[in-house]
Amino acid sequence: MPTEKEVLASLRRRLPELLPTLQVAVERPSRGAPWDLVLKVRSAGRTRRLICEVKSVGEPRYLAQAITSLTLAVRKDPRLYPVIIAPYISPEGRRLCREAGVGYLDLAGNVFLRFDGILVDRMSAEPPARAKARLRRLFAPRSSRILRVLLEQPKAEWTLARLAEEAAISLRTAHLVVNALEEKAFVDKRRGAIKLQKPGEILDLWAQNYSLEMHRQHTFYTFVRNSAQLAAKLTAHAVTHKEAVGFTLHSGAAFVAPFVRSPDVHAYFVGDRERLVKALDLRPVESGGTVHLLEPYDEGVFYRVQTIRGVRVVCNAQLYLDLINYPARGREQAEVLRRAKLGY
Repeated sequence: MPTEKEVLASLRRRLPELLPTLQVAVERPSRGAPWDLVLKVRSAGRTRRLICEVKSVGEPRYLAQAITSLTLAVRKDPRLYPVIIAPYISPEGRRLCREAGVGYLDLAGNVFLRFDGILVDRMSAEPPARAKARLRRLFAPRSSRILRVLLEQPKAEWTLARLAEEAAISLRTAHLVVNALEEKAFVDKRRGAIKLQKPGEILDLWAQNYSLEMHRQHTFYTFVRNSAQLAAKLTAHAVTHKEAVGFTLHSGAAFVAPFVRSPDVHAYFVGDRERLVKALDLRPVESGGTVHLLEPYDEGVFYRVQTIRGVRVVCNAQLYLDLINYPARGREQAEVLRRAKLGY
């Protein structure tokens, strides 16, 4: 991670590239000024000074204090315009800046400036590799167990130990995930309690970084024409043999917030698959089958499985994730589920 001095040095070299349409000169801040840099911008015969604070990390947790100090300075002198500079400012950080009326500029190419009729609004096509790696770690199989716990109980307050126990992960993993969430302002850790913030935003971010294809699928043909009846039989078999099962996609939503009808049955299953196939007389097929057994990438998918009319269905957060990018009318069903059951 570059230091603030390294970010500042890199910015000086790359200013013509980052702000090609503006005439920009770099000025030293006056002695005692709380900001790190002043950019003097000329456009259409007018001059404006941009007071800039440099941060080494562009997540909301690290930007909040800078935003406060810059906005206070601008209130005292409205001729100034506040800007935050960082190696990379995350989407959450960029949203925070915009909401506060603060400009931003990062070395990845994300720029937002708006003053005196000037608007520069540019977004980089790809986040840096480091930022993508941090997101992958946040949504990794075991890490994502924390997200299910928080999203399924969005108003609860947790200690780190209780949260780790509920998610069935180590205290160290829970600590790392909670810190990553705090950086993005998705959890509040004040007063010694961990509480979820902005559940809708974290669900959306997770959906963008989630794929049903992470789970291995086995497809079968069945002679049972009633999908609800088949789901009840499959659940009963799994319960009898103490195996894990959870229906998802349209076959799960049919029991929670029905909207789209589908002949296909999808269920996460961990157990003796051969015994299940034989008991339900399922026939393996390459294509055209309507029964799909999913090997989960992590058993966290079974967190808070709900039993409805004798059928076990994955929790609503997991159901939403599976549906939202599913091509066969998944988004429609996901939106109905979100309004009816999630509430965020």
